[in-house]
Amino acid sequence: MGDDGVGIQVLRQLRERIPPRADVEFKELSVGGIELVEEILGYRRVFIIDSIESHSGYGEINEFAPEQFKGTCHESSPHATNFMTALELYKKLEPKRIPHKIRIFTIGIQSEFTFRESLSPSIQAAAAELTTRLAREIGRIRN
Repeated sequence: MGDDGVGIQVLRQLRERIPPRADVEFKELSVGGIELVEEILGYRRVFIIDSIESHSGYGEINEFAPEQFKGTCHESSPHATNFMTALELYKKLEPKRIPHKIRIFTIGIQSEFTFRESLSPSIQAAAAELTTRLAREIGRIRN
């Protein structure tokens, strides 16, 4: 999995730190576009955690709103259905099922061609930092 699996690592760490509750669900997914949007329909709040290839921000944590990806929307091409395109489509088709708040968290990684099970030390540190941050956020939302 290597550094590319940092999102799944953060999710697993959150699952260990936060006791099971009816108001919090963790989903380990490896999907995008329409499949990802279909997975988040019906939730009030969604945190998406993923890696992003970065040449200058290795290990850097960033937060985005879906609106920041508006320029990647390709409504005219059904073959280029990325997350933003699918989200815009579902906003028209099923507006009441779209989450009220979608936050996208990324950790910058370098392109990898080596396969390994664990994260590199820098990415592991960023994962721990993001896990702590999100655990606090989820605690505030629930309380």
